[in-house]
Amino acid sequence: MAERPLLLVRYRIGGGLFDRVAERCEVAFMDGPVLDRATDDQLARAWGVWTFGERIDADLLARMPALRCVVNFGVGVDGVDRAALAARGIAFVWPVGANAEAVADHALALILAVRHRIVEGDRLVRAGGWEAPGYLPLESADLHAARVGLVGLGAIGRATARRLAGFGAELAYATPRRQPADVEAAHGIRHLPLDELLAWADIVSLHCPLTDETRGLIDARRIGLLRPGAVLVNTARGGVVDQDALVAALAEGRLGGAGLDVFADEPHVPPALRALPQVVLTPHVADATPGAEAALIAHCAAAALALLDAG
Repeated sequence: MAERPLLLVRYRIGGGLFDRVAERCEVAFMDGPVLDRATDDQLARAWGVWTFGERIDADLLARMPALRCVVNFGVGVDGVDRAALAARGIAFVWPVGANAEAVADHALALILAVRHRIVEGDRLVRAGGWEAPGYLPLESADLHAARVGLVGLGAIGRATARRLAGFGAELAYATPRRQPADVEAAHGIRHLPLDELLAWADIVSLHCPLTDETRGLIDARRIGLLRPGAVLVNTARGGVVDQDALVAALAEGRLGGAGLDVFADEPHVPPALRALPQVVLTPHVADATPGAEAALIAHCAAAALALLDAG
């Protein structure tokens, strides 16, 4: 019997189409980052790597002569040198859009939490502030009729737009390439240049990948374009935003708040950012739902099976 191809997998998963992949491969679960835990022999023999958030570059590929497939178990690809993969003829599996519904839910949750000051209110109640003499309610802000600008209108941006439409928000988006008119009409959204969108919106929600073009896209100058009291929500990648400039604008009280699921140097979150009461922080968990995981597994496993079938 021919030796089954070795697949190195970051953590233990199972069910659905992945079980069919496991029948075809020798699967080694690393229970942590693959590249930290795999032996030199495993790297040399591996047909495929199934991971996320790890640096896949030419130096690594030189240690993996048998590699034929890289499965990026998520939609962030800033750590993957796709040109190096292509040069070696290594297939790259990227489940674009598979987690869109979960991330859009989380973006909306952050918008509502910041605008309605949910976390601040929770802290106040737990500390007994509601019972204090002279208590006055925290002033929140409506999402209905608010101007919401989306930076990026891919699968996640579109899913977010569908949710916001139900709240009666006014929608606009900025992308380098404008979407077709029928897409704009279907989502009730109009296109604006990025700087104009930032100056127009009450809420800005980021839905773009981290690339050479988008790194630092929302820099100090562009943060300065945001309206007084505006809210910034980021479920994309921390590197899209100049984090220091954002903290400064929030600390000065020029912005109304922020909802952040991603950060510049994860898992480190600067104390100055953690100290801001008008900021809602979550630990990069926007797509950590059973539905999103099932969709990601199905997409990745189907692609891996097709590659195995192709030989």
